[in-house]
Amino acid sequence: MPEYFIGEGTLINALLVFVGGYFGSLFGTHIPHSIKEATLKAFGLFSFGMAYHLFNEGSKANIIDVLACLIIGGVIGYYFDFESNLDKVFLKAFKNIGSPEGFNTATIMFCVGPITILGCIMEGAKAQNSLILSKAIMDGISAVLLSSSMGRSVAFSSFSILLYQGSLTYIAYFFKSSISSSSLENVAFIGACLIVGLALKLLGIAKDLKLLNFILSPIIAIFIKS
Repeated sequence: MPEYFIGEGTLINALLVFVGGYFGSLFGTHIPHSIKEATLKAFGLFSFGMAYHLFNEGSKANIIDVLACLIIGGVIGYYFDFESNLDKVFLKAFKNIGSPEGFNTATIMFCVGPITILGCIMEGAKAQNSLILSKAIMDGISAVLLSSSMGRSVAFSSFSILLYQGSLTYIAYFFKSSISSSSLENVAFIGACLIVGLALKLLGIAKDLKLLNFILSPIIAIFIKS
């Protein structure tokens, strides 16, 4: 039995993002617009680099399975229009916080990628939370920088982390025998695709792309064995 409860890593991750996002937004009021703009562009370029790294990690991915997961997840997401509905919930629940753009951007940045998936699997299936705790520290620092440009809504992506990572952790806990190494390769490749989309949004190239509508694709990939 683990010495901590399942999901503790995710709870700490969410807390650090909330704290980092809150304090970053306070500092942001004293930062010139040009520096905020430069920070956003830097995140966009960094996202391209991160995606390249993830593509290498998912180099053995089954492209047909990846495409199927993206299509299935995207069809479900666009049918229910996850992103627009989350925007509406955000605006109702957190009035006067600002635009949901920071919330959406931070949700994709913090919830997509193999570190998220592997960290949740390690915690849920093997009772090891060191990877998810490392991610929590990185996310907390990133939240400070991101919220200085995009405002307090970044802090509230902590609720997305609780829901999404918490779900992944308990999926791994209850279905640990169904997760294969080939599935993780596919997850890494899908994460890279979504991060490319995030980079394009941050650089102002694909502003209308609704990335949160693809948020189920990595979860679907966990259960597909090549």
